[in-house]
Amino acid sequence: MSGELDMHGDLIDPAERYQDFMLQIYDLWALAEKYGYSKDARGILDQARLSFMEEYEARHPGFGKGRAIWR
Repeated sequence: MSGELDMHGDLIDPAERYQDFMLQIYDLWALAEKYGYSKDARGILDQARLSFMEEYEARHPGFGKGRAIWR
């Protein structure tokens, strides 16, 4: 990954940006589990994660590097 940033400090590559975003969602899910939030509440967060995944795939079909490529 290049890690190139725009003038606002955001990742330029959509795949890198997506991967960073999804890692933050996973960290939030793990924190919710650590703090004892219910399986149902964590399931809602997981559904949101899947929605973001679907949207990324629709917006950037076949785009990305490394783990962020879907074929």
